[in-house]
Amino acid sequence: MNALIVEDSPVVRQMVQQTLEQLGFETVCAGLGSQGIEWLNKRDFDLLILDLRLPDESGLEVARRIRAQARHRFLPILMLTSDDNRLLMQRALEAGVTELLRKTKIAQLLGSLREYAARVQRQLKGRVMLVDGSPATAELLMGMLRKMNLEVDRFESGEAALEAVDKNHYDLIICDILLSGQMNGLGVTRAVRNLLGDVALTPVLGLSAQDDTACKIEMLKLGANDCMPRPVIEEEFIARVGNLVTNKRLFDQVQQQRRELSEHSVRDALTGLFSRHYLAEVANQLFARGDRIQRPLAVMMVDVDEFRQINDTHGQDVGDEVLAGVGALLAQDCRQGDVAARIGGEEFVILLPDTTMAAALRRAERLLADLRALNPAGVAVTASIGVSAQGSSQIIGFDQLFRMAGEAVQEAKQAGRNQVVSRRP
Repeated sequence: MNALIVEDSPVVRQMVQQTLEQLGFETVCAGLGSQGIEWLNKRDFDLLILDLRLPDESGLEVARRIRAQARHRFLPILMLTSDDNRLLMQRALEAGVTELLRKTKIAQLLGSLREYAARVQRQLKGRVMLVDGSPATAELLMGMLRKMNLEVDRFESGEAALEAVDKNHYDLIICDILLSGQMNGLGVTRAVRNLLGDVALTPVLGLSAQDDTACKIEMLKLGANDCMPRPVIEEEFIARVGNLVTNKRLFDQVQQQRRELSEHSVRDALTGLFSRHYLAEVANQLFARGDRIQRPLAVMMVDVDEFRQINDTHGQDVGDEVLAGVGALLAQDCRQGDVAARIGGEEFVILLPDTTMAAALRRAERLLADLRALNPAGVAVTASIGVSAQGSSQIIGFDQLFRMAGEAVQEAKQAGRNQVVSRRP
């Protein structure tokens, strides 16, 4: 990112330059308005810091000259001033200044500068679907979108657009109401909103004829987020597209955060096994199913032996490696339909649907043998394993079987650890 600083005060210029360079900008400095214009004629900048009062001319006049050039119509111009009055603000806005920053309050000035510069750095990025049957109009709109740093895919018909929308991730769909093919823009909007998943929430910007109010209203009723008449005004089009794409990307971030939070509530971060909270939820479902169709169900509880001693001797990092290794082994041992969870510390539980006590004991003995051979982080590991089960004709419930498996674990520990013990209802 490049910034041009046009300021005659060496002190202010240096403060602004240091602030921008700390944010990763490459800076060019000028002390005169004419020098600033020369730099802008040579190259493009992402941000302009412009003093109001320059030795050779007013900053307002410099801003007007800059805005007169089409290539700089959207360049952010931050004007530095010691004045504070409404008339100046009005004149600055009329000259094309983006924002006024007060030089008399240095801390506030630098804070505002950091905030705005960070906003400039977060340039609009995204992918847009343009559905328009007119090559001339499409070319014009694509040029505007590309100037906004947006990737554009263009489709002439609604049918072609719908075929692509479900296969690609778009941040915005811009759709003309009049299209080639059987489907018009109203049909495209309706079809998008009827799709499954997040794709149905993709923002839609409709384009209508100047006097086609009825179609515009109908498109909004069908779920379009916005609608504007053709031919579009470039500044208005850019503002509307920018708002829709920004909101979509913010929505995507929130959705991702929600998914991550949901995953964290379901999974144990260290082992990747299910959490105790999730175990309680799924256990009730599995036991209700087992009772309904009269199928056996077993609970296996695994408690790593002498884990506190492992932590004290080898350190917590090694202890974490041991738990992660045990978790990986339990996950590997699970069949489809089994549920393995870490319920706290060094304790694990496996729910075994459609499993009798005899089958659960065989699996527990095999698991114990695998644990003895595991040696995660070079540490010998054994476990005390408790097993409980209900038969196909019994209705015991998860809470009781869980308690009985825990009692079996305690019995195994009292008997010397490194063994499997069962408890029957």
